[in-house]
Amino acid sequence: MNSIQKFPKKLTYPLIAAALTLIAACASDRVPDTGKTTKPTTPNTQGKKLEPIATPNMAGEGFSFTPKSAENFSQTMSDYSRLASVLAAAQAGDDFTPQQFLATQSNSAMGEAVRNEWLKSLGVRQQIQLFKQQYALLPADGRLKEVRCYAMLFGIENDAALLQEHLEETGKASAGCTRLVESRAVGVDNQLAWRRVRGLISNNQITDARNLAAALGSPLDGGVGQGAQENLLRDVISPSAKKSPAIAASRLANISGSLNNQQTSFAWGVLGVEQAESGNFPTALAYFNRASDRSQLSKNQFEWYVRSALRLGQWDTVASVIEAMPQKLRDDSAWSYWLARVYQMRGQTAQAQALFDKASKTGRNFYAVLSLEELGKRVDTRNNVANPTAQQLNTIKQDGAIQRALQMYRASAGNWELRKQAQAEWRYATRGMNETTRLAAAQLAYDNQFYEMAIATADSTSKLLNYNLRYISPFQDLVVDYSAQANVDAAWVYGLIRQESRFMLSAKSSVGAQGLMQVMPATAAEIARRIGMSQSDLYTMDGNIRMGTWYMADARRSLQNNEVMATAGYNAGPSRARKWQANVPLEGAIYAETIPFTETRDYVKKVMTNATYYASLLNEPHTSLKTRMGMVPARY
Repeated sequence: MNSIQKFPKKLTYPLIAAALTLIAACASDRVPDTGKTTKPTTPNTQGKKLEPIATPNMAGEGFSFTPKSAENFSQTMSDYSRLASVLAAAQAGDDFTPQQFLATQSNSAMGEAVRNEWLKSLGVRQQIQLFKQQYALLPADGRLKEVRCYAMLFGIENDAALLQEHLEETGKASAGCTRLVESRAVGVDNQLAWRRVRGLISNNQITDARNLAAALGSPLDGGVGQGAQENLLRDVISPSAKKSPAIAASRLANISGSLNNQQTSFAWGVLGVEQAESGNFPTALAYFNRASDRSQLSKNQFEWYVRSALRLGQWDTVASVIEAMPQKLRDDSAWSYWLARVYQMRGQTAQAQALFDKASKTGRNFYAVLSLEELGKRVDTRNNVANPTAQQLNTIKQDGAIQRALQMYRASAGNWELRKQAQAEWRYATRGMNETTRLAAAQLAYDNQFYEMAIATADSTSKLLNYNLRYISPFQDLVVDYSAQANVDAAWVYGLIRQESRFMLSAKSSVGAQGLMQVMPATAAEIARRIGMSQSDLYTMDGNIRMGTWYMADARRSLQNNEVMATAGYNAGPSRARKWQANVPLEGAIYAETIPFTETRDYVKKVMTNATYYASLLNEPHTSLKTRMGMVPARY
């Protein structure tokens, strides 16, 4: 049994010492900036690099880009040095400082961030005329949602979908959007508004719940009316009440006669989620089934209702709950896939095929790939677009916003905040590009080893697909060699690195996990002792990959040789991966879907999907995601 533990972590990566970055850069396969198009290659277990396969451009989008003027880099860094204090001033209600900053600021992510922050402050203070003036200067695709909520409050916009979105939200919202819902409470969908009150109570947002109830004309503490009824739920669905789930359920049963169906249904949904996330699926399903008005269930409640039924093999319940979902949620690829699976079991072939086809067209996500396979197909990693030309790359390279992002990236060694700003500037620079131009920008990012933005930019296209940029594979010799030594699949290793660090050499998580493979220092010390390494090897590219691949193999060995469980264990710890097993063998996709940690649930799906694409690029014979997920053995 493996005693090494690894704990959940947010994938944030502050950089470590500048010296480490220099060492890593020297050890990497950086491509010289020659002005020529460089082709990212895919790893191959035979040691032969694969050339990207391209078919004609199918989207009809030609390269189109006019470079913007550049600015002096010293000015960029001067602006950056002031950014934090300007943002703080804007938040504090100082109008002079952000106005002064923006007067000398070229168009940039920094300027956009300051204007958005200033607009939020103006919204809080109801400085409507100045808000209108500054709002008009902010591009539509750069406006934060909270800023748009204030614009609706002030009559500048009228976006019914934005209001509806926040009415349907049962958790905490931003101050501006909370005020928007309160201001429109009378005359909107009262059932949704009261459901939001319940959601706020269940999330301990009591002040916001009180304010919304008052806006609806029936205060929570008024002693009469609907508000008083909703107040009864505080002893059932508030965080403190949920700490004693059996008592909360008993209380809810006792007060049900004083509540309406909407109130009791939502409350049973809250208690059902609490049980499901604790792994008590039979009790969770019993609670969910007591929700007689499913229209009152929140998104999270609907999802855990289905997951509970999946876990228990209650396929008819899976179908009926998905069919009761709001259309927007029902259209999610996950629920389209599982509903199609039920139709398939029932022999409703045409309906199943239609849903599999619909889900398969939602991108390259976990359920899109599983749906594609149910249609008898496999992932196809042939590019449908040619590589960008040297002229295209040179044109993009001349753009001032692109130059700002790359210069900040190169200057960011040892400074994670600067690295994050470089990422923001890159997103700003590439926003609005058509797909051909975006892929050229992705290539430029790759050529400059700005790997995370190469992936992000290539990932953002839907028609033109360059899989060699979506699934880049630097450090090929090390990854393939150490994967072979550890007897793990190189495609799985690449899939994990892509999710863990996006190939950032000196990535460091908020809990201290290090490098490409995000290995914890305590784990590294144990690995070093067991296989004869130095713990300091964790901080080298070679050592980090060797430790990470060994740990993947060890996690798999300790978890019944199951790759899916090992992936979950790599993120959340082997003991949790075991805890999430069932008493009977479980389909791998159901195991993944019912992991209670959102981060780990998404992580497993993404790593395994990544591995499927890398397997195709590696020319491996087994490129089925369903086969890779397999069956998770029963708990023993």
